[in-house]
Amino acid sequence: MRGWRRGVTALLALTCASGCYGLQVAAQGAPHPEYTHLARPRVAPDDLQVSGLHRAAAASRRYFAAGAADAVHSIGSDTYTSSQIAHSVDAFLRLVDETPPRLLNERIARECRGYSPRQGARFTAYYEPMLEARRQKDARFRYPVYGKPDDVTLASLSGRGRLSRAAIDGAGVLAGRGLELAYLDDPVALFFLHIQGSGRLRLADGSILRVNYAASNGMPYASIGRYMTDRGITGAGSGGAMRTLLRAVSPELRDEILFQNPRYIFFRTVALEDADGPIGSLGVPLVAGRSIAADSRYVPPGAVVYIKTKVPVLDTRGKLVGWNEMARFTFNHDSGSAIKGAGRADIYWGEGERAGMPGGFVNGPGDMVVLVCGEGPQTTEPRTRSAMTNVAWPEMARVLAAVTTP
Repeated sequence: MRGWRRGVTALLALTCASGCYGLQVAAQGAPHPEYTHLARPRVAPDDLQVSGLHRAAAASRRYFAAGAADAVHSIGSDTYTSSQIAHSVDAFLRLVDETPPRLLNERIARECRGYSPRQGARFTAYYEPMLEARRQKDARFRYPVYGKPDDVTLASLSGRGRLSRAAIDGAGVLAGRGLELAYLDDPVALFFLHIQGSGRLRLADGSILRVNYAASNGMPYASIGRYMTDRGITGAGSGGAMRTLLRAVSPELRDEILFQNPRYIFFRTVALEDADGPIGSLGVPLVAGRSIAADSRYVPPGAVVYIKTKVPVLDTRGKLVGWNEMARFTFNHDSGSAIKGAGRADIYWGEGERAGMPGGFVNGPGDMVVLVCGEGPQTTEPRTRSAMTNVAWPEMARVLAAVTTP
């Protein structure tokens, strides 16, 4: 920071409009980290079986084994390598296996560093739907699940919205190019398959075709729920309620709503065991209740993340009747275009409608703590941020004094 004040003085810029009104001042300083370090992270008892925890930890290990050990990740003001995060997962699992549940909180507080988002956390949930499908198009099954176009096709159709959702599902710009993996009988189900990013398609012979995210059209995600609410089409509710309403409106209004989200997902078929979850962005199968999607700018891929929030209680008809507390250890195994921000997390809820119905109600605040066990942070220089501000001309002398006085 040597010469800081001289540097700020040099960045003072005079702006003259109708008689010089003021100055624009650029000042630099250390950023406010999005995560705060917890000296003694506290956790509540885990509400799931430990077997799922072991499977999720094994998924993280497979990711680390195939990745770059020297990749660097920042959590708050601290920095760790991928190798350190991998060792942390191992240390955490040993700690869980060696410690009675009643003593786990104290050991984690003593042996792990915790990082929590300053602005709190917000959770949603996603799942892998089971949908009826056919390999060949017919009068009922006529909504295609597309594979990824080749680079030539992408290049020829990119630009000016020619690969938007409206262009693909409305105008049919990809039809007849041999990209159809299967056909669904419901455009609303197809849309939500894109939102979930994976699915199990039950074919006519009873076999299951697993499809997983392959690529997108590169366009930004837009929330149709917000569009519907802003226009009084629906109020707050679950994903299931939104699907029911979309199936009840006219095809024209349905398409108008669905096309508000221009982002489009292309799929690939994957060979997985029936017990395996879908493949997340780390290339490993997700584990129900133990895998989350988070923003990797803030949460290192594969890292242990303790979460606490409320989960819905449904009756036998799928009606919401209450909420229970949920607290558990999870792992960052996935990502999503709508999952942005330090405290944002999407919980993988499981497979089929039994997971989709309660998962559709999850949308609320909670606690989130990234845990690093048995490892200390790297020593790094703090990053800086810059900001521009207009300063009225009469205040010039005071500003100069403030930024140049030792």
